[in-house]
Order: sequence, then structure tokens, then C-alpha cells
Amino acid sequence: MNALKLPFEFDVDIIKKELSQFSKTDYQDIYNSSVMLETLWLIHFIEPILGEDGLPVFLPNDALKKCPYILSIFKKFECQVETFRIHTLDAGASIQKHRDTGYSFEMGKVRLHIPVFTNEKVEMLVDDEVIPMKEGECWYCNFNIEHEVRNNSDQPRAHIILDCIVNDWLTGVFEKG
Repeated sequence: MNALKLPFEFDVDIIKKELSQFSKTDYQDIYNSSVMLETLWLIHFIEPILGEDGLPVFLPNDALKKCPYILSIFKKFECQVETFRIHTLDAGASIQKHRDTGYSFEMGKVRLHIPVFTNEKVEMLVDDEVIPMKEGECWYCNFNIEHEVRNNSDQPRAHIILDCIVNDWLTGVFEKG
């Protein structure tokens, strides 16, 4: 399976309002060999701390604590979440074909996308297939295979991205998807 729309819908108007408190200076440039510099930006919403067993536990940071609705999205996922961030891809920018090794349901780690700002000119392609993501939806894509993003619009594209460890709860969500 290349992609699956999960059975969640989120209120993007509230998300957009909460994100409006951040300026461009709050975002970090992401270095990624498949992206031109200064076209892909992020804000991390969780930070790792060491748990009692010596393994990292990811908890909301100060940025997420300013966003009660986005925090409620984080809490909705009853699995280990290792990344919870907002990614913004500038207008006209693209992410070249690449693989995120190990990010597939079958391998036990998934990357989920919740589009916040998008439109019909933004293309997420997985194995050359366009995945028709709409604002407020939640999507799984098998990023262990080749994928790319093209923002052919004149507006930035922004997604909340979660990296989750597959457990029984998440398996049940996928079965409903």
C-alpha cells in the first residue's frame, strides 16, 4: 500500500489561527539533500527527555504548549510519537525524489501528514502516484519507497508531520482507514 487516508479530520481554521502566532524567525531551515536550501522550514513541537528506562520520551515543548488545539492532536495519537512538527515548503519549491528508509507500516514506523495549507497545485507523489491530500485530513504514505513533493502554487504548503511507532492502537486505526 502506497498511501492510506486515516479516519481523522482536524479543524484547519483553528490550526491556522494557532500557527499565526509564529513568525518566519520561529522556523528553522531544514537541510535535506533533496531540497534547495531555505525552501523547507520547520518548527518542532516535542522534545525528547530520558525516561526512567533510559530511553527517550517525547513531550510537548514550549511552542506546542502555546497551541492547545494542536496539542490535542498530539494527544489523540495513542502510540509512541517520535516526531511532531510543522513543515512548510515555500511556493514554487520541491522536494526531489528520495526514500525515507524504514518509514513504512510493515517496518513498524510510520510518517503521517496532516495538511494545513495546501491546494490542488501541490503534488505529493509516492511511487509516481499523486496522493490527493486535503486540508485537515490525516494521511499515511509509505515513505520507504520513492516519493517527492512539488509545490507548483504561489503559496507555501504546510503539513503537520508525525513519526509514530506502530502499536495495536495504530494498527486498529489503519484497519478503519
